[in-house]
Amino acid sequence: MSSNRLDEFAPIFFPQTLAVIGASSDVRKFGGRVLQATLAFGYGGRLYPVNPQESEVQGLKAFASVKDVPGPIDFATIAVPAQAVPQVVQECLEKGVKAVQVLSAGFRELGEEGAELERKLAAIAARGIRIVGPNCFGVYSPGGGITILPGAGLPKEPGPVGFISQSGGYAIRVPRRGQGMGIRYSKVVSYGNACDINECDLLEYFADDPQTEIITGYIEGVKDGPRFFRLLREVCRKKPVILWKGGLTQGGGRAVRSHTASLGGEEHIWDAVFRQAGAIRVRDLEEMLDTTLAFLHLKPDTGRRVCPIGGGGGIGVAAADACERAGLSVPAFPEELQKKLTSIIPAAGASARNPVDVANPGPPAQMLRAVMETVACEGNVDVIIVDELDMTMVRETAEVPVDIRNRLGKAVVVVLPVENTGVATLEAEGARRRVCEYYASQGLPVYLTLERAAGALIRFTGYHRWRAADA
Repeated sequence: MSSNRLDEFAPIFFPQTLAVIGASSDVRKFGGRVLQATLAFGYGGRLYPVNPQESEVQGLKAFASVKDVPGPIDFATIAVPAQAVPQVVQECLEKGVKAVQVLSAGFRELGEEGAELERKLAAIAARGIRIVGPNCFGVYSPGGGITILPGAGLPKEPGPVGFISQSGGYAIRVPRRGQGMGIRYSKVVSYGNACDINECDLLEYFADDPQTEIITGYIEGVKDGPRFFRLLREVCRKKPVILWKGGLTQGGGRAVRSHTASLGGEEHIWDAVFRQAGAIRVRDLEEMLDTTLAFLHLKPDTGRRVCPIGGGGGIGVAAADACERAGLSVPAFPEELQKKLTSIIPAAGASARNPVDVANPGPPAQMLRAVMETVACEGNVDVIIVDELDMTMVRETAEVPVDIRNRLGKAVVVVLPVENTGVATLEAEGARRRVCEYYASQGLPVYLTLERAAGALIRFTGYHRWRAADA
């Protein structure tokens, strides 16, 4: 991989000067929205609106052309009609702008006329300027003070996760959804049609980026299949790569061709790519975020033997089924351990087998602590899953899983479902979310269902088994 990728892409992720070409005082337009978001996000560099029709835009002096801007420009956002984009990018090249992101749509996704415009952009890029897009939402880099369209409310603090997205919609949805789960991103890139910078270039960048420990992505097609496979296998040996490949069904393939004019590919081919390269395949947004949580908070040597601890016989049965269907192991506890647990939990309505049923969805903190300590110290399991217990009523109870993980070093996962979606239960939902935020702050993964938790554990452990076998 290129050792120069970090320097080459620095103007994109950490621009000292930024021009918005097509900037507008009308925030209904892309140029108005992206400038508004950039200002609200708190970009700290020099910001130049470019619009020949306005002398001032959103309180900033406007320039008729990028060439009229005094001094050098690192990065430019372009939000003008597609027909005007090649000329604007040419002017950026002549100005010495290092890179641009083209938010404008209307290129190869619309047919041959748009494809010809896109070929012109590629030809200009070859003369010395990097292009993100066209047909994209741009770049989110909290460390560089820039945000994606329309992400003014995204976290300003960076995290260890990178996200590559061929979709603009998912480029904003993923960091928004991840925000409530405690996931923070180093960079997010919506790269659209990829006339210049593509998924391989970004994969190379994230592989070398010291801020990025986990690489995630939504892709619809690839420019260079052999290069992508070679890179993917190389990168997976260093960092986990969690990928959602869109367009593998017949209907999805049609949607991909109209969205970014990419070729979706056949599912069996992509299955082989994931398996041989060591990438973690996910099939939707929830799987991507769930798996990211596991990689954020669990240790690489975490195994697949689990003990669900719940508060109801049926919940315990369902938990065992869900875990074993996913590929986890729920080993039966020996009689001696069952006797110890039986002395802690109620005599009636409970079970000391694995799963452990404490007979009460809201057990006292003292009881839960004793059960978890006993399982952690004497149960032959790798992960304790606290399944559907009411952790929202008493802070002392909510603190037990964190304490067990910290003191005893046992991996702990929590399942906190949304039990009721009615308006009358908003206060209870607020309490649940506060507990989720507490666990996120303590590095404890929380899932909405046990099925989702089990799937994340399988994907996490599968990657580390592949990596150990590949070493």
